[in-house]
Amino acid sequence: MKKPLVIFGAGEIAQLAHYYFCQDSDYNVVAFTVDAAHLAESMFCGLSVVPFEEITEHYPPGEHELFVALSYSKLNRLRQEKYDQVKALGYDLASYVSSRATVLNKGCIGDNCFILEDNTIQPFVKVGNNVTLWSGNHIGHHSVIQDHCFWLPM
Repeated sequence: MKKPLVIFGAGEIAQLAHYYFCQDSDYNVVAFTVDAAHLAESMFCGLSVVPFEEITEHYPPGEHELFVALSYSKLNRLRQEKYDQVKALGYDLASYVSSRATVLNKGCIGDNCFILEDNTIQPFVKVGNNVTLWSGNHIGHHSVIQDHCFWLPM
């Protein structure tokens, strides 16, 4: 049985997260959430969008996991802020690791990570929490990626 997942966001990154979680994970995306001040539409990708301020009432922690699908705006500070708020509400944060990524670090990957296809993560690498590895990176052995980073290939 797939785990129910709510995605924070209703933009391009959230749409992409929805696609990947639906196509290649053990999660079932059940809704989206955004801050009430940014709630423009009540539906996104065919699912309800609920105000973040009401999320625990509609999708309680312990029964649902969350994924914060925001980009690197404001040097990752906004994604980190939302990550911290979601954790404070008691939610577990889901990570997505593409089945098309080469991951050789025995799963040493934090929560709320978004690791797309064609990434190579060599042995003994540590990936922190709230990290995005866009497609096509090579993370060499014994590297450490700290929390709240967004990596694009060079």
